[in-house]
Amino acid sequence: MTSYVERLSRIERPNSLAAVWCRRLAVFCAPYLLIVVLGHRFGAVDTISTFWLLGLAILLLIAAIVAGFVGFYELWTYGHKGGISSTRGMLLAVILLLPFLYHAAQALVLPQIYDVSTDLDDPPAYDTVLGDRDEKMNQIVDPTQVQKDVQLKAYPRVAARRYPLDTGKVFREVVAIIGDRDWTILTAQTAPGQAAIDAEGSALVAKPVVDASGFPLRIPTPSYRENARRRLPGAADGSATPAFETVQVSPIGRDVDTQIEEQEERYVEAVATSMLFGFESDVVLRLVEEEEGTLVDMRSSSRWGAHDLGSNAARIISFMSDLDNSLQGLRR
Repeated sequence: MTSYVERLSRIERPNSLAAVWCRRLAVFCAPYLLIVVLGHRFGAVDTISTFWLLGLAILLLIAAIVAGFVGFYELWTYGHKGGISSTRGMLLAVILLLPFLYHAAQALVLPQIYDVSTDLDDPPAYDTVLGDRDEKMNQIVDPTQVQKDVQLKAYPRVAARRYPLDTGKVFREVVAIIGDRDWTILTAQTAPGQAAIDAEGSALVAKPVVDASGFPLRIPTPSYRENARRRLPGAADGSATPAFETVQVSPIGRDVDTQIEEQEERYVEAVATSMLFGFESDVVLRLVEEEEGTLVDMRSSSRWGAHDLGSNAARIISFMSDLDNSLQGLRR
């Protein structure tokens, strides 16, 4: 006599349609995301379309996870087939969602800004970069007091540098580091009153600070900048003298009696791209020739999106660190 277990084993269990679609959606999203990323990085897909396509991918991955849960429910309640399909589909969907979840967590923790500068009172100004932008991109405006406060709180390591070195030496190192990072340097034509730096300047130009009439502008030298980190001659541990000083965000404490001197500013403008998606950000560095050396400020602004997810601050901190290391041991 046939046992009850044997009779059950002969019953054909139906497949869970939800489990099947869980696997299909997850598998579809893998090449879909690859095509979107590569398409944007190589210019086949514009940035706004990329945002919409990424949003669609997120919805499909969430749908795959929901379908996987439905598949497990049908397996547990009705005995439908599909446990393996649900497991594989949900695992793949979660893996593909992890980068989006990470960025979502950053958006919750980090301030919603897209323009970061080492000098918040007088940020380095863009010039040539403006001709490479369109009206759909983020606006380039001076930071509000609220934006200044949130940047100072969230990114205290975003600080300018003051080097006891000739401006030409610092300028050449800045250009070299930009080249190493494969950023696109945007250069302007030499305008009246501008002089070419030198052969090592990669055809960039020095921009003297002038007034509306074209005469050299006499700028009060800042009496000091609030020190975030100071490593100057006379180290107590007897180590080699570092060639730099880190200074904080903006010139403060200018006195009426501050000595007035002519200063020269040199600018380097470039476009940086993110490593994975290739999203563009504008970068400008301002080198101010001082009596005792060179002051370097840096600004980085995302072209797209109201939230940079910390990328601009990370870019400035990393660049300044590389510049510190590159200038170690150099003298005027």
